[in-house]
Amino acid sequence: MLYSHELEQDIMAPLLTEDDAFNSHPFLGNIAYRLPGLDELIGVPMTYLSGYQSMTFTLSVISNDELGEETLECTNAANCKIVFYRAYTPVLYYIAPPVLYYQSFTEFWFDPRGTANLISDLENDEMPFINAKIGESNVDFEDLIDYDDTYSGYYRNKVRGQIGELPAGEIYNISMLWEVGGSNVIA
Repeated sequence: MLYSHELEQDIMAPLLTEDDAFNSHPFLGNIAYRLPGLDELIGVPMTYLSGYQSMTFTLSVISNDELGEETLECTNAANCKIVFYRAYTPVLYYIAPPVLYYQSFTEFWFDPRGTANLISDLENDEMPFINAKIGESNVDFEDLIDYDDTYSGYYRNKVRGQIGELPAGEIYNISMLWEVGGSNVIA
């Protein structure tokens, strides 16, 4: 559960995904958790939130077990503080061309905003973003971009990738996941 200080209300966050659960180590005191986009989390269009340059949340975890439900909170509140900064939220504008098929190439047009300042020490096999998807299909950027490619903040950048298998005739959501979270999709 997240408490929004600006909206002064509790917001139920989605459950941990399979990836989050795999990367979590609760016995060591660590839980990996990627929040969805702010609009999806709060359940309102992003235009409603455009007046906020930052939003602060306090995280608590609801634990359900055979003894019942318990709300777990940090003893040090700073450890459970999550701050959304618009300046660090990448923007995904569109893909081109919009018509896709198996093994075709497409370009993702995006603005990383201030994200580049937060990501450092990439390994030779890592990209500055974690993945890009069309529907549930990952886009392959192998041999097309490298760890040392740079992207300008507050400028439209593009990366070219190859599409995996997609069922024909469907309308797909697009997404781009960075270390700091998901992109705000304007497309």
